[in-house]
Amino acid sequence: MPKTLPTQPLADTERDFLIRPFLIETDPQETHEEPHRHNFQEILWVRSGQGQHAIDGRLLTIQPHTFYLIAKGQVHQLITGIDLDGLVIRFTDAFLPNFLSPEMGHYQTVLFNNVTINHTLPVPPEALANFEALLGLLLAEFGDEDGRSNQEVLRHLLTVLLVKLGKVQQEVVREVGTAVSPEAQLFHQFTLLLEAHYSQTHAVADYANALNITPRQLSDITRQLVGRTAKHLIEDRLILEARRLLTFTNLSVKEIAHRLGYKDPSHFSKIFKKKTQTTPQDYKTS
Repeated sequence: MPKTLPTQPLADTERDFLIRPFLIETDPQETHEEPHRHNFQEILWVRSGQGQHAIDGRLLTIQPHTFYLIAKGQVHQLITGIDLDGLVIRFTDAFLPNFLSPEMGHYQTVLFNNVTINHTLPVPPEALANFEALLGLLLAEFGDEDGRSNQEVLRHLLTVLLVKLGKVQQEVVREVGTAVSPEAQLFHQFTLLLEAHYSQTHAVADYANALNITPRQLSDITRQLVGRTAKHLIEDRLILEARRLLTFTNLSVKEIAHRLGYKDPSHFSKIFKKKTQTTPQDYKTS
């Protein structure tokens, strides 16, 4: 196995957006992809068909009339696809408009974060026609001969899609509070800070200081919104990355501990065992 996971770049780097139908051979015995990361956000729309894919090693059954969300940095692998019909949508954060509403400012927290994300969004039957119409507009605009001059239209259509998906997500996970509350804004900022700095600092106080609140206030906010303290969310993010590296690379436990910011590998092993009920080495060899 490699020392690092391969990162798959966006195919169309000039405008940081791509939408296309699935391009998949549908042999149920064939593994279609090796595990890889994305440097973009990805949405899979499955109209029909079946199969399996894995996100961060978690096996998911592919179902019709369902959106699947893969956040930037997550490890994804399509395993099987049988008669799949649907769309792949990929975009970088920079592609979105720079005047997002407060609700849209939280799309990363609601749809694409590495800590509390729900990957599977089944679409209610009454909403199917509206989603299909919106996806059809995106696909047509992208495929137009003058598509490269249509970026503004694509940005706004994508924004509408994300707003609608956010509403489906909130129904699925039944989140407490509203996306525009002060607490939700701080939680959003915390998740972005955590994604950027989880391997550099594990201290709740450091994140709280960056947000100009106390550690207790930060933990109260995370407990209110997702039912876990800030410390637990930091540990969850570290353990998630540890699982990725243990599963998909040949880095030693000591190397992984250092990469994640643990000066003492034994402390890393202790935290890992507390969270997973197994040692890093046993997890790696299982």
